Amino acid sequence: MRQALFRVTLAVAVASALFLSPGSTVAQGGSPGQRGGQETADGLLARQGDGSYQPVTYDPDKAPFGLRANNWVALKGPNLSGRWPGQTGANAQHFARFENPAYAIRGFVDLIRQYQVRHHARSAADFLGRYSPAGDCSGAPSVPPAERREGGGCPENEKTPPVSAVRAARAVGLGPTDDLDLFGADGRISHPDRLRALLDAVVTQELGPGVCPQPPRGETWIGCRVDDRLYNRAAELLDHGG
Repeated sequence: MRQALFRVTLAVAVASALFLSPGSTVAQGGSPGQRGGQETADGLLARQGDGSYQPVTYDPDKAPFGLRANNWVALKGPNLSGRWPGQTGANAQHFARFENPAYAIRGFVDLIRQYQVRHHARSAADFLGRYSPAGDCSGAPSVPPAERREGGGCPENEKTPPVSAVRAARAVGLGPTDDLDLFGADGRISHPDRLRALLDAVVTQELGPGVCPQPPRGETWIGCRVDDRLYNRAAELLDHGG
């Protein structure tokens, strides 16, 4: 896949309880000392009350694992013994740590492409139903975040598209079971805006309400966005096999 066809331009920016546990790793690119000791997550933007998006700031002692580990999409290792490019380790639940969040985004796009090629995923519900398997509590619409359980156990997700799938589809004017047509037969991205919406919806869901505003069901906005510079860096890594 060629970089020029993968990369989205500036004009196209679109809009598990375990994963949210605090720890000690500090996210790459943070700027210590801002706002009374808070840091800035370089490349991550959160929606403000006026609808604009501004850089995310966080307390490194209280931030979710995904933010501290540069893994905003909650990727686990590609298999029991392997590692994604740029992965530096993992926690006890196998969620990966990355040297830079661009590597996690690169891994996410690569995995989504594999879902289409190998598993014939087409819709937001297909992609994210596989990404968060049936019964996983992440995004279960009737389970409040404080009640989500280790190991899943949310059967409503077996019949209802994850909230993240609904958000991603609505952000680009589609339904959760509509064909996103993300990749062509040659593996090149057909609709970068739809891929970006899918990515941003997953980031919003996985980093959670302490970092990303959670839109009510029915709203078309998404709480967090990966900025174009970081997304393009992930595209370059994937294009060059890094």
